[in-house]
Amino acid sequence: MPRPLASRPVLPLPVRLRADVRATGRGIGIAMVDSDFVAHPDLTHPKNRIARYIDAVNNKVKDMPPKIAVQSRHWHGTMTAVTAAGNGYLSQGVFSSLAPESTVTLVRTMNDKGRVTTDVIVRALQRIGEFADELNIRVVNISVYADELDQTLDHPVNRAVEDLVAQGIVVVCAAGNNPNVPIRPPAAAVSGLAVGGLDDKNTLMEDDNEMYHSTFGTTLLGVQKPEIIAPAIWLPAPIMQGTEQQTEAAALCSMDMMTDDMLLDAAPSLMPHTKLPVSVWTSRDVRAIRIAIEKRINTELIANAYYKMVDGTSFSAPIVTSIVAQMLELDPTLTPADVKHILMTTANPLDNIPAVAQGAGVVSQRQALAAVRSLLSDAGRY
Repeated sequence: MPRPLASRPVLPLPVRLRADVRATGRGIGIAMVDSDFVAHPDLTHPKNRIARYIDAVNNKVKDMPPKIAVQSRHWHGTMTAVTAAGNGYLSQGVFSSLAPESTVTLVRTMNDKGRVTTDVIVRALQRIGEFADELNIRVVNISVYADELDQTLDHPVNRAVEDLVAQGIVVVCAAGNNPNVPIRPPAAAVSGLAVGGLDDKNTLMEDDNEMYHSTFGTTLLGVQKPEIIAPAIWLPAPIMQGTEQQTEAAALCSMDMMTDDMLLDAAPSLMPHTKLPVSVWTSRDVRAIRIAIEKRINTELIANAYYKMVDGTSFSAPIVTSIVAQMLELDPTLTPADVKHILMTTANPLDNIPAVAQGAGVVSQRQALAAVRSLLSDAGRY
């Protein structure tokens, strides 16, 4: 019987995508529009790659995210940013993104009440447009959505996406995680690139690939969304440092690696940092302790002391964003239309899945980069 999916070693993104890692996003600016962010080591060490922090809620611009205690709003944005541009610093490079040398502009959109409003998303996109030339922002990732169901160009978020694309900026949007609801802005924007989800079962066996429960459909303007799909589950993402969750993950992973004697000696000091019942570690039953530790690690989807597994098209989109950064590194003259065309024509469709659900199919990083190199070669530029 196969091991539970959560207990298998987490596939790093470059391995999962069978990626060509020669391109790293060097010189390309990525803007992440999300809840909020912290300055995670995967973005700041050994070299700081955070180009700017834009607080679209309060309309303020700073060099770096404020140094405050981690709030719930920081989790989602930091996780997506590291998925797009992290270098795996806390994992010795294992959980690197595909664009570990790109720079990132982090754009907060969630207010203190936990809401992301349409006007703030619009402001976020407008501020990105203002800083695009200075920071060489060539691709924007949006893993939030507006409340309204308006799929037309009358919606201000869709219009703001179109404005960025007109500036030559690729806009990548998470499609959403509910196949029973319509596509919302910004994923509904005509010129944006909406990304749906793939469930690869945390394996490299392509026969195991299935659709993730992502949003799809044809918009009122007759545009099929999403255009492509990418892995959406069993993905590595950072646990926020300085939180109870990170303290517990470190304790559990440390104990999981110990010999029996070491475990019994360390349990009284480490177990209180976990949410395991006191009866487990006071029992002195090594087998029971190990079973409890493994169950907790699997339940919390812990990958190691600093990372866990996450899911959602919020993470599919930044995977595609990182591929776009690689493509633009190879050929900065590519337009948003060029990028979309290459990604769609090199994608691999899943068998027996309607095109409306998966678009052109599963993104192929290797084939997309090969297509860019082929175009450069044909033009005598490679």
